[in-house]
Amino acid sequence: MNNILLIPLLVPLVTGLVLFFFKERLMVTRRIAITMLVITTSVSVYLLVHVFNHQTLVINFGDWQPPFGIQFVGDTLGLIFTTIANFVVTVIIYFGFGKKEHLANRYFLPSFILFMLTGVNGSFLTADIFNLYVMFEIMLISSFVLLTLGQTVEQLRASVIYVVMNVVSSWFFLIGIAYLYGTLGTLNFGHLAMRIAESNQTPAMTMVAIIMIFVFGGKAALVMFMWLPKAYAALNTELAALFAGLMTKVGVYALIRVMTLLFDQQPDITHQLMYYMAVITMIIGAVGVLGYDDVKKIAAYQVILSIGFSVLGLSALNEAGVTGAIFYAGHDMIIKTLLFLVLGVFVVQCGSRSYKNMGGLIHVHPSLGIIFFILTLSIGGVPPFSGFPGKVLIIQGAMEKGYVTGVIVLVITSIIAMYSLLRIFFVMYFGQENVPQVKNTPLAMHKIVAMMLLTAATIFMGVCGEWFLDFARQAAEFNLHPSEYIKSVIPDVKVEVD
Repeated sequence: MNNILLIPLLVPLVTGLVLFFFKERLMVTRRIAITMLVITTSVSVYLLVHVFNHQTLVINFGDWQPPFGIQFVGDTLGLIFTTIANFVVTVIIYFGFGKKEHLANRYFLPSFILFMLTGVNGSFLTADIFNLYVMFEIMLISSFVLLTLGQTVEQLRASVIYVVMNVVSSWFFLIGIAYLYGTLGTLNFGHLAMRIAESNQTPAMTMVAIIMIFVFGGKAALVMFMWLPKAYAALNTELAALFAGLMTKVGVYALIRVMTLLFDQQPDITHQLMYYMAVITMIIGAVGVLGYDDVKKIAAYQVILSIGFSVLGLSALNEAGVTGAIFYAGHDMIIKTLLFLVLGVFVVQCGSRSYKNMGGLIHVHPSLGIIFFILTLSIGGVPPFSGFPGKVLIIQGAMEKGYVTGVIVLVITSIIAMYSLLRIFFVMYFGQENVPQVKNTPLAMHKIVAMMLLTAATIFMGVCGEWFLDFARQAAEFNLHPSEYIKSVIPDVKVEVD
């Protein structure tokens, strides 16, 4: 049973390699990729339900026990993110690659997307902080390729900032890993949790925790956001949706994992720092969504804003806050993918990235207007959509911690986020009627279906919110109580910490 945990890693990796042999056959490539991704998503759902109802799945490669062997763990937290990531990539591949679709295979786009997914899934499932670094690098190398494939000047400029930021971040990550191993003699999450707790998180370990906050915060665009708007705006519709749905969420996941399971002994230092960073990030995102008329940059700042929401919940370090952070991050993977897909279609149809040059779309694509309006309400946290339950729990957790200022900023910036999208919606659908560059061309049905799937997901997560919150609560409890995690992954070790 435990070996099934390898499917989310091996299937995308092997499929990506196989697709290299079908360079000239686009339809065959898409069918293979979609089939394999549907299988991977289905297996991820099965694993998530199994772990929720039974027990955590553990694989020790070669039967070598930690800290000597490589260990992968399927707990509720990792499998929530894995399942949503696989679903999102499946929808993006099904959506297709737009007007340059004939170039997708020439550039091996499907293969590199699947390689990137391999790194993402590996990051969610690894139980070793060094292997987390390795999986990050697999994901980042694939993303470097995807970012530069179009060879436009805008992409190359954006890639320089993106690469430099991630190289520096990875260097600091290695420094933190080296210090952990030199001090504690292990890199396994279970052993680290036990030994850090036994030492009551020494000042040196607190410094490592601060390094990790900046490492993962940089990857999540927490305060250190400079790379994100340029990179996301330079990408085409499908790749921008892919990056928005996955890249920053891996950073959020890593923060949730290490700042609950490992570095939870000095919250007045580490989690207070995250609180201030979350508030600053929300303000940056709010300023950004109001300061541009370029819809892609507005969408990029929407991503930044949502990272602040999740980290605010995490910084509270209580069940409500962490549960809300997990739920909201999962919701955000879906809704930001949908946002970039819809806005990308608008840009193609209108021939401009400025919403001020768009109009009259109600006569061209009324169905997209409905989808866009629903996602706007979901981003604003309006019930019954998926943005609501997570925000309520984040607010509850923050209030329990006394983070009143953070809650006020969250509420105000949520209203600003929704206003910025409603402004786009009313201009495009109820503004000027005759915009010369707007194309009155039908949109391919599979693209509409792809966006409808994501829309259905945000409605389903909202309407059935209590069911999804049960998964998030279990994930939060499991990581907020290190003894539960340690007993599951290292059963022979006597646990005396909590």
